[in-house]
Amino acid sequence: MAYRIGVVGAGALGLLYAGLLGAKVYTRTVEQADLIGVRGGVTVVQDGRETRVAVQAVPVLEADFERLDLVVFTVKSYQLPDLAEVIREIPMQTPLLFLQNGIGHLEWLESLGHETILVGTCEHGAGKLDGASVEWRGVGRTNWAVFRGNLEAGLRDFLMGQTGFPFVEKSDFEAMLYDKLLINAVVNPLTAVLGVRNGALIHNAFFYEVFEKFGREVADVLMRDEQWLERLTAVCEATAMNYSSMATDVMEKRRTEIDSILGAVIRLAKQQGKNALISEILYAQVKGLEGEYLQ
Repeated sequence: MAYRIGVVGAGALGLLYAGLLGAKVYTRTVEQADLIGVRGGVTVVQDGRETRVAVQAVPVLEADFERLDLVVFTVKSYQLPDLAEVIREIPMQTPLLFLQNGIGHLEWLESLGHETILVGTCEHGAGKLDGASVEWRGVGRTNWAVFRGNLEAGLRDFLMGQTGFPFVEKSDFEAMLYDKLLINAVVNPLTAVLGVRNGALIHNAFFYEVFEKFGREVADVLMRDEQWLERLTAVCEATAMNYSSMATDVMEKRRTEIDSILGAVIRLAKQQGKNALISEILYAQVKGLEGEYLQ
């Protein structure tokens, strides 16, 4: 059976998921939807090779979600509340998959009335080249877990059968999100403030000293196991030439997800009565950078 997937959000990840799943993509602007239509779909570039996938694009405010089997949300966490009216138009029995960074969106998801809600984390690296093209910069996995409800067996098999674009089911959504939050909370703010690629955090001795101390603070708040430094270092090594999403947001003068990522760590630390001084300093620095250009 062919399953019909919709992707809400046409940034780098949205274009990547739409292109690799052959999904319908819902864009913020009419102009981007028109561009994808004129180009005949989404172009995925990997190692210099271009693959164009026929993808239908529709402005999200003109969307009709009636005939979809799964809707995937790749927008930033702070953009979700603005989509509340759109999400209410999706049939309550249609499963929703949310791929946001951090954990700040979890409380908001509780307010949705849909029967089946999935949350996930993305390990892929992607860079948007233009409104209809994306570069696949790092092959990883999409980890997902049930937040509420149950996923129909056929759809589960469809997702798990994506051999070139693997989906991995996790039994504990909170553990899955906290593992990714550790990476995002350490790598993203540091690279954003320093203006460096991920690899600099482990290859520059001065940056590494801060990276290790900051990582220990965050790992303690999130109660991660003793292998936290090994995992963080491995991620920075594997993505050494990439800029983190937050570093990219700052360079391109966009709003970041600092509240959902490091803000969430600071809130957890306060609940636990723990000191999170480095987190508070880096949070203030990123908010300060935003304040310089978000007027």
